[in-house]
Amino acid sequence: MMILIFIWGFSEAVWFFIIPDVILSLYALQIKKFKYVLYANAVAVTGAVIGGTGIFIWSSFNAEQAEAFMMGIPAVHGYMIEHVHRTMAGSTFTALITGPLFGVPYKLFAAAAPEYTGIALFLLFTVPSRLLRFIIVSSIAYVLSNYIFKTLGARIKIIIWLCVWMIVYVIYFSIHSPF
Repeated sequence: MMILIFIWGFSEAVWFFIIPDVILSLYALQIKKFKYVLYANAVAVTGAVIGGTGIFIWSSFNAEQAEAFMMGIPAVHGYMIEHVHRTMAGSTFTALITGPLFGVPYKLFAAAAPEYTGIALFLLFTVPSRLLRFIIVSSIAYVLSNYIFKTLGARIKIIIWLCVWMIVYVIYFSIHSPF
């Protein structure tokens, strides 16, 4: 499962459009010890950092090509890229930390970052920007599974998890069309 979590974190930082919170929350539903949820978050962030670093480096050499690639990803739109540039021009570090919390893909910040900061500061802010939401979502899933709904069977928990994420993505894609 950790390999899948790493691949998901990496892929979402580069090209995939479903956030790692989905797999992290599923993992959190199935685990009894919270420390393993934290390990899974570290693995997802490691994948995201490696993927984000690749996007940063690529954009450093060919920003237009990296941006064109981003525009081919489902649910990525020009207004998102404009938002990223506007917020990073205002406060690069605030944008890096808060941007991915509000539905703007992290990969867009990675692609725009070379215009506003160096790789060291980008990486420094990548970890908390990714980890914050990952831990919040997986912790909620863990608490719900192990304390609030501990008497429910695993299948019921997974059905609820699936329904929640389907609702999240129906709402997200109704706001940010995947096409």
